[in-house]
Amino acid sequence: MWNAAQVQLLREGRIHNYLRMLWGKKILEWSPSPQQALAVMLELNNRYALDGRDPNSTSGIFWCLGRYDRPWGPERPIFGTVRYMSSENTARKLRVGEYIARYSP
Repeated sequence: MWNAAQVQLLREGRIHNYLRMLWGKKILEWSPSPQQALAVMLELNNRYALDGRDPNSTSGIFWCLGRYDRPWGPERPIFGTVRYMSSENTARKLRVGEYIARYSP
């Protein structure tokens, strides 16, 4: 799902809003630190998104890191009390098969 979201960003300059949250959460999960995750998200967003460098877009990225959200338990490795999102839960909320078919790399 992350790959499809990244392909949509590259092709269209945007990511479906719900998938953009998963996109950011996965970058956080895969990064050595939250600071490095932020740098990667800002770089990708500012380079490829139509709304890159827009304050609202930056706020969405900070949401992925827990800003503007309440602490979420239980505390997890990597995430701490930042809300966790999984691909499995996301698949229950969206038509993932159609999305992946449309945006598969």
